Amino acid sequence: MADARKIFSMSTFAAYIKGVNKEAQSANIKEMLEHLTGREIDADMQPFAEALGKAYVYEQHPELAKMKGKEVLNMGDNVSVTPMPAEAKAEADAVFARIEGYKKTLDEQAAKIKELEVAKAEFETKATALEKDVAEYKGKVEAFEASAKGEGDKVIVTSQQTVEEYIGKVNELLEQIENVKKHGVVTVAAGDGGAAAAPAEAAEETGGVPDDFGFGASGSDGDGFGF
Repeated sequence: MADARKIFSMSTFAAYIKGVNKEAQSANIKEMLEHLTGREIDADMQPFAEALGKAYVYEQHPELAKMKGKEVLNMGDNVSVTPMPAEAKAEADAVFARIEGYKKTLDEQAAKIKELEVAKAEFETKATALEKDVAEYKGKVEAFEASAKGEGDKVIVTSQQTVEEYIGKVNELLEQIENVKKHGVVTVAAGDGGAAAAPAEAAEETGGVPDDFGFGASGSDGDGFGF
């Protein structure tokens, strides 16, 4: 079909096949590849399209593989390019489909990585805040423990003083009991006990004087004066 054929300059064809001044012909090479493969080609897919296109061209014209860039340029001013036949195009499409699948997977993975990076940044922010809170709570707990320890020490000191007081009183009582055992006397600081002990001691010193007394006569029992 005449309308399926498209004319390109030989400089474009030489740039594509042999790399002669390729950068200057990049847009024309892309157009030729799209015509050859029958599909749109982006920058990511162009390297693969170039490889597939070269394989097809060399298969059709193996002599081109041995030629140099100047030799290709000297072949004429223009080159006529027809699209790949159905069988070759199907093979190329299968390769493109696989590459596009890989590219889609890579894009999805890149998007997922970006999401994970955002989530990681958010997590790190929250972790930093939590670490700050933990440090603050830890400080409060340590302060509380220190305060509680101080109060505990005070309670221990107070209890020790009370116990010592009780022990002192018990020792006093034991001493008094020991005195009673030895002397039969209870010694106290004040009270009825001390007053009661005095008469007994006085009685012991007088040798048992009777309640009444009189003057007896020096003579007989009859004479005398008495009450």
